[in-house]
Amino acid sequence: MNEEKSTTKPENTAAAPAAIAPDTAAASIDPGEPVAAEGAPLHGAARLRALGKSLLVAIAFVLVGLLVLYGASRIFEPKSNGNVGGVHAAHVAANGFLGEPKNSLDALFIGDSETYSAVSPVEIWKAGGAATYTCAIGGQNLTYSRTLLERALKVQKPRVVMIEGNSLFKPFDENKLLKSTIKDMFPIFERHDRWKALTLRDFFGATENDYVDDMKGFRMKWGVRPADDSAYMEPTDNVAEVPELTKSVLAEMRDMCRAAGSELVIVSTPSTKCWYTSRHNGAQAVADELGIEFIDLNTGDDAVAIDWDTDTRDWGDHLNYAGAVKTSQALAHILSERYGVPDHRDDPAYAVEWNRAVRHHDRLVEKGSAMAVAGKPGDAITIMELPPLYNPA
Repeated sequence: MNEEKSTTKPENTAAAPAAIAPDTAAASIDPGEPVAAEGAPLHGAARLRALGKSLLVAIAFVLVGLLVLYGASRIFEPKSNGNVGGVHAAHVAANGFLGEPKNSLDALFIGDSETYSAVSPVEIWKAGGAATYTCAIGGQNLTYSRTLLERALKVQKPRVVMIEGNSLFKPFDENKLLKSTIKDMFPIFERHDRWKALTLRDFFGATENDYVDDMKGFRMKWGVRPADDSAYMEPTDNVAEVPELTKSVLAEMRDMCRAAGSELVIVSTPSTKCWYTSRHNGAQAVADELGIEFIDLNTGDDAVAIDWDTDTRDWGDHLNYAGAVKTSQALAHILSERYGVPDHRDDPAYAVEWNRAVRHHDRLVEKGSAMAVAGKPGDAITIMELPPLYNPA
């Protein structure tokens, strides 16, 4: 008997897919687009609120970071301008103006080793009574010169600020300028090496600028190594180029000085190795462009009568003490006659500070003279390579 086949179809137990309406079809969503909890894109006010919240979070994050840097900078910034751990002694001397009585300096000299070898503020004082300071470290370029100027103008209001012309020809790039700017804003990036020398005073103490440099940034150096000056300042129409970035920083320094009631001046100290006529021409062109004065102590009416057989310690690169005396006396005359800087030698307000400096200076001159006589004629003798600390307390 044939078995009867069922005509009933077996029931499909799988769920039938739901129909998708055309207007709710799945669409791609930008992964960067704010979405609601259900996955739908935000629009209008909701989108603005989400973006505003993200912006506030970013701003808060930046502010917290800046506060941390500011707090750390306060801790790492020395609480004394004297001989503190992690701060190179050359920078201590260059920043010694912080220990001078407020608004007592008539002029600042900012530059490199040419400056600290040639400009003796004590000799300037003895010749004309101007209160000055030499802010210089070896190899200094204009980025750090700007830093020193900014610091100085917070505590001093000099009539004149003289920047070494040799600095105009020490190139730097945008990266170095940016780093210098960041260090100015957050000193921790300059002082981070001080972490080993931190004390409780760094965390809780106030800043006390108690370091006084009786040499006022000058470094007294003896010894004679004559220079070949046969080609010194030979005439030429060539013009040494000053980079545009350098000119922009110099213009910024000019504006800083003008805002403080000071006058920025370019000055070139005597040197047969670092200075020649093409650089004179380049510095003069920049001075004319920026509307500032240029004083060249190597040539023309302002030339200092340097004897290159006796007044240099390293074949014409830097001056020795004898050359520094001549240069400083010339600058004393310029400050008095050209810029009207007063003579403070009879002013009781300056007597204690500068009479002490003169005594200290003269003791070192006596010591240096004796050592130079005892040494060989060509020996380069340094008296007080870096100034000692003096604490009036």
